[in-house]
Amino acid sequence: MSESSQPTSTRQIVGISLSPDMAADVKIEAARRKMSLRKLFEEMWTDYRTKTKN
Repeated sequence: MSESSQPTSTRQIVGISLSPDMAADVKIEAARRKMSLRKLFEEMWTDYRTKTKN
């Protein structure tokens, strides 16, 4: 199933607040990688979970 055809019930909005400088850095990094903020976060979270597993 493609990402755009997934039912909205499979997603949940999680709000976070960042400093203006960090928010700009995150947006720049996502743009540099040509990916959405959601995809960048998913990649970061996957990397974090991989590195912190016991």
